[in-house]
Parts: sequence; C-alpha cells; structure tokens
Amino acid sequence: MSKGVKKKRKVIRLVMGLILLGVLAGFVGDRLLKRKGHPGLRRFVAQWVGNYPKSFAIEPPLLSIHVGDLELERLQNVVNEARERGVILPEGNEYVSAELTSNGKTFKARVRIKGKMTDHVKGDKWSFRVIAKKDGGFLGMRRFSLQHPGTRNYLYEWVHQRLMRGEGIVALRYGFIRLEFNGEDRGIYAYEEHFGPELLEHNARVDGPLFRFDPGLFWQHRLNEMEGVRYDEPFAAYQAAAVDAYGTGAISKDPKATRDLEEAVALMNAFRNAELPASQVFDADRVARRLALLDVLGGHRSLDWSDAKFYYDPVLRRIEPVAYESFSAHPIRTIAGAYQWAGRTDPSQDLHTAWFNDPVLFKAYIHHLERFSRATYIDSALHALAPALDTASATVYGEFPYKELDASTYYANQRIIRQVLNDPKGFHAYRDGREGDTLSISAVPIGSLPIEIHGIRFGDADPTPVIGGTILPIRQVGKPGVPATFRFLMPAGPDENMDLSVVYSVLGASVRKEEKVLPFRLLDGVGVSPVAGTPRSDLRALPFLSFSDDHRTILLKSGEWTIDKDLVIPAGLVVKGVAPLKLVLKEGARIISSSPVLLQGTDEAPITIAAPEGGSSRVVLMGNGGRSEWGYVHLEGPEKGMSGTGAMLLIDGVGLIMDHCRVTSMADGGMITAVRAELRMDRCMVTGGRDQLASAFSTVVLDHCSFSGASDDCIVARGGALRIVRTQLLNVKGIGLKLNTSAMATLDLAEVQAAGKGIEVKEGSVLTVKESRIHAQGAGVEVAREEMRYGPSIVDLQQVEISGSVPVANGKGNKVTVNGEAFRPTGTADRQ
Repeated sequence: MSKGVKKKRKVIRLVMGLILLGVLAGFVGDRLLKRKGHPGLRRFVAQWVGNYPKSFAIEPPLLSIHVGDLELERLQNVVNEARERGVILPEGNEYVSAELTSNGKTFKARVRIKGKMTDHVKGDKWSFRVIAKKDGGFLGMRRFSLQHPGTRNYLYEWVHQRLMRGEGIVALRYGFIRLEFNGEDRGIYAYEEHFGPELLEHNARVDGPLFRFDPGLFWQHRLNEMEGVRYDEPFAAYQAAAVDAYGTGAISKDPKATRDLEEAVALMNAFRNAELPASQVFDADRVARRLALLDVLGGHRSLDWSDAKFYYDPVLRRIEPVAYESFSAHPIRTIAGAYQWAGRTDPSQDLHTAWFNDPVLFKAYIHHLERFSRATYIDSALHALAPALDTASATVYGEFPYKELDASTYYANQRIIRQVLNDPKGFHAYRDGREGDTLSISAVPIGSLPIEIHGIRFGDADPTPVIGGTILPIRQVGKPGVPATFRFLMPAGPDENMDLSVVYSVLGASVRKEEKVLPFRLLDGVGVSPVAGTPRSDLRALPFLSFSDDHRTILLKSGEWTIDKDLVIPAGLVVKGVAPLKLVLKEGARIISSSPVLLQGTDEAPITIAAPEGGSSRVVLMGNGGRSEWGYVHLEGPEKGMSGTGAMLLIDGVGLIMDHCRVTSMADGGMITAVRAELRMDRCMVTGGRDQLASAFSTVVLDHCSFSGASDDCIVARGGALRIVRTQLLNVKGIGLKLNTSAMATLDLAEVQAAGKGIEVKEGSVLTVKESRIHAQGAGVEVAREEMRYGPSIVDLQQVEISGSVPVANGKGNKVTVNGEAFRPTGTADRQ
C-alpha cells in the first residue's frame, strides 16, 4: 500500500471521527437544552445565528461601579457565606460606599448584595441594591437593583412591568444595561427600580407610604426548612406579619408621612381582621386588573402575600397594588380566582383569598379577565411595545441570544381563561315547588367560580328576578356541591309546570346563559321527608329531662322512659345522655333535635332508643346546631314486618359520629338517611330494613362496619362522597351499592354480597375499589351508559375479586379500568 493511500485513509478516519464526535456532542447538547426547557439544539443554533447580530445595532447604557478594597472584601464575604448557607442573610449584609458612573457622570452611592436566594450570587453576576446619595441617580432612579436578567426571567418581566403601567398600576422601571464592576465587564444586567419617592413621581402619584407585609419571619421559616428544622411556626403566617414601610427612617421624621402610614396600617389591619371589605380598603379595580393580568402572563407563582407590595394614596385614603416580580411566563391550568369564593371574609383567610371574596373586586376581576383574554389584547399590546421591545431584546441578545420572548404562552393562557369563564354548565337546577305565589328552585354548584342568578324564565317570557340573595357559591375542591335555594315571584299567567330556565352568569361576567330546571325535586327518590312545622315541646314539663345551671344543656335522666309524642328540641342547646338509659318511642313519636345530641353508653350497658311501632323517621338530627356524637347506642325498630315511611334515623344538614352503634329493624322500611350531612360510622352494625343507608349529597365514612340482611338495596347514594373501609355489605336482597347523580365512592378492603347487582354506577358517578371482594347473582359491577345531564361515569378496580352473571358490565361513554388497564364494554349496561 502506497504512502499516499495510507495518508488518505488517515484523513478519512480523522474526518469521520470528527463528524462522529460532532454528532455525539450535538446529541448531548440537545438533551441538556431540552432538560432546561429549551426546544433543542437546532432552535438554539438558529437563535444565535438570528439574534446575536441584532445586538450589534444597539449600544446599551453602561453603568460602572467602583468600590475600594475593604468594601470589596465585605461584599465578597457576604457572597461566600450565602453560597455556604444556600441563602442570603441580612445579618452582615451592610451597605458599602461606592462610586457609580453613567453617561460620563459620576455620583456617590451605597451598595450591598441584593436578594434572598443564591441565584443572586451565582458566578460573577452578583446582584446589587443601590442607593444613590443626594443629587445622584441613574435613569431618574435613586434606589434600584442590578441583577442577572435570569432572576426575573429576562424579557418577560420587562413585558410585565410595561403592561401593568399601561393598565394604570404603579409599576417599576425595568430594563437592561451593560455593567462594569471595578473595571471588569460583567455583561448584560437587568436594572429594577426600588421603592422610593421617584417611583411615585414616575407613576404620577402623590407622596404616600410604600409598604409591604414584613417577610423577615417568613424567610426565617424558609431558612429553617432548608436546614431541615420543621415544626409548627406561628410566626411565619400572613396573619402574624407586621405591616412594614419602605424608608421608615425618613417617615419617622415627617409628622404627615407618619400619620399617612398609621392610616395605611389601620386600614390594612381592618381588612386583615375582616372588619372592612377589600373594596373599602383597596382600589378594587386596580387590584382586579393586576390579578387578571397575572393570569394572562402566567404569573401565579407571585401570588404570595410575602411578595405583595402596596402604595397608600393619602388623598383618596385607599391602598393600591404595586407591580412586582411576576415570575412569568408559565402555562396555567386555571385562573387565580378559581375555588377562592367562600361567600364571606374571615381573618383566617390568606390575602388573595380575602380579595377574591369581595363581590365588587371579584366582579371587576372577571370583567378584566374577559378583556385581557381576547387575543387582540396581546396583539395590540405587543404592537404598541414593539419599538421599545426590539431595543430591549437586542440588548439581551448581546449575551443571551437564546432568550427570546415567546408570546405563545400568553395566547395559550388566554385560551385557558376563556375556557374557564365559559364552562359548559354552571350548576344543576331542580324544581322544589310552589308555596303561594313563590316558586323555589334548588341549585347545586359544579364549578370553581361563583354564579350570579339573574332570574327565571317561564317558557318564552321575560325573566322574573330572584327574591333575596343572588349568588350561588362554588363547589369546593374534592367535595360535592352544596345546594342553595332561590325563590322567585310567580307572575300572573304562567303555569308552574311549564318549562323553566334559570338566567345566570359567572359573577361579574358580561355573558348571560340559561340552565334548564329539572322537573323534579332535588331529593326525589331518596326517601327523605323534611321535618318542618312541628311544634316545640314544653321541655321543662317532661319528667325525663333536667337542665344545667346555665340552661344551655339538657340532661336525659337515667332509667327507662316512654315518649308518646314528638320530642322537639330547638337550636342553641346541647342534649346529653349517659347509660343506663332507654327511650321507648310509642304511637309514632319522634325525637327531633336542632341541637347536638351527645349519647354515651358502654359495651355492657348501651343506650337504647326503641321504636316498636311503625311510623315516619323516628330520630331526626337537623339544622345547624353542631355535630352529634353517639357511642354504644342501639337504635331498635319494629320487631315484626310493619312498614314505616322515612327512615329510623334522619340526619339533615348536620354531622354525626357513631362509634360501636347498632341499628336494627325487622320492618320493611328505611334505616339511616343522610341529607347534606357528614356521617362517620366506626365499628357499627346495621341489620334488617329495606334501604339501610340512603345518602343525599353527603360526606359518609364507614370504617369496620357491617351491613346485613337488607330486604332491598343496602347503600344508595345521590351525589356526595363515600369512603367505605374494611366494611361488609352482606346478604343483600337487592343491590349492594348504588351510586348516581355524580356520587363519588371509594371501597377499600370491603366485601359485598348481593342477590341482585353487586354495585351499580350511573349518572356521572366515580367509583374506586381496592383489594375488595364482590359476589353477586346479577352483574358484579354494572356501569350504566353515559347520561347527557351528568356525563360519563368513571370506575377504577384494583385487585378486586368479582363474581356474578357478568363480572363487569360497562355502558357506552364511560371509563372503566381494571388493574390499570382499560376495560372493553359489554352489552349488558348498554341495553338499559
């Protein structure tokens, strides 16, 4: 082989090696870029090629900082300690003297290391807080910060501040410069105005306090977290933070400024204590604009009380927000005001929650969301900002050509906002009935935003306005919606049975919608008969009752007592009873209590409530008087096959905890009914009866319980949430568990034995079953086909033993998974 051929082969191998090395380097570089959220190497190279040359046409402002050797050593010590601790502490981080030069002019100033986290001292791009001495300043600012552009996400904070100022909100001057430090080029920096008189002048505001909630104690909590110290820290809460002004030294020397600050603190504390609503303390419209704009910009990370800054207008005596640190732009999944509405303000609420519970502020927030979420808003804003944005971008590209402003996040967030404001359905509406000339409607919320009811339409007639309150609260996360009642005056002429539709809108929205009213009552079919109009008992005349000295507690005397007419206990009391105690309800008598009932028996001597005769609901707990607690209580129904209406135990709108209790009956009637209630049963037994537990829009927890011998269905739930743990539903003649009307249920380590279906799921309900057994003569688990009103049902079966004529029957449109895999539908449920 000739030398020439060998040389050519070496060159080819070298070239191939370089190509392979380049491909490998490109692959690694692409992966690294994507891990950091960048589209990848190809886009990275295109940005360098396209953007870097743009910086040649721009000569950014140059700012030079010079400090002496001693001052430099003090700054370096702060940087070193911060890097060791992982946080910048205020102790030792004092201002040092410096000279700053800009545009050929030099002025004296004081500088220190700025920030809390170590991103402010990474590499040689330290962040600085600057306070110019009298007659000094930079671009009209005497107080400002200098930091790596990445600490505010480059161009996104620039857009944030410009848009906020355009909406009339006090905004900081923010831009990009080139910085020299002690003669060394530190590259491109972001400057950010700090809080002082120049900020107010630049925003055309009269002199007034600039203030915040002091975050010092909150940052002590963060430092504790970083050092692995975790405990309940009451000092770190929003409610514990002091209102702290910027420039307190100057304020303390000025009587008027001191008085203005005192007014601002007084108003802020009155708001925080829920003594004054937000709309009387703040400029509600400007607060609403800022919150709505943060939704569009994707600045939800800045929605923390420790980041909020304020200005007090001493002329109008109101507080305004100051645009600060947006942490944008991030994709959103919902809006800041979602799931916030409670219909009231309370001192326990966070700053933003209290803001969103002011109707005036919330309406303004929705109004501005509608405006900001139009695509034309971003289009026109970017068009107006284009010349200045081009200059800012070119400056940034001088060092960071790959940090473009990608407006696609803004447009995507606008789409999410429009979707949230335009949910397909705001609530479920039910026709409660007519009383005189008044028609009542029950509405069950399903969304995250409060609804304003404007009226009801009879057929094609003009809407009739609502009587009284008009706001339907939200459905809380993870909980069923709580029904609310609205009343309307019946106009002359319309038939109450004609088609009805409720006219409504999201609170503050311009778009009005209509929702059809279902032609039946909310609780139809559950077997619940409300107790109303029952005359109060003369409690002091009853021999088995005694009162405490303060007349607030009723004591059930020990012994066996016969009750032959309704015992009605009003709200505002507490009923207590201990063993030995037996109450016998004769002649259809009932115990109806609007106050909590506390009964405590023992294993050897349980408290007994016996109802040997048929009749309506025998024990009724209702109203809003608080939670009842029963321990070792036996509720005994008829011993023979007499039937009764209602249920042996009715819980309506209150809470009840039952521990080691028994409910038994040989009659063919209901056993326990819970309506909009919270029921917990631990180690309880329910035997006999027809429907052993009927739950309507309630929260129910069953733990280590036994239900047996139901002559029809065992547990029936409409709406609400059920958790059934280590519980048995045995010898059921009908269906073991029925879920409908968007009910949610979880079964864990449970057992179901039924002559009919094991579990029936329908009307948008959600069921999860884990490590349980279901044995039925009918279908094991049957999921009825999707309902138009409620949507599909969702069933997840995990390690479940199922036997039946059809183990799992899935109707069309539902989602059923078995051990993590989708279940293919059969025809059984489809034919229903």
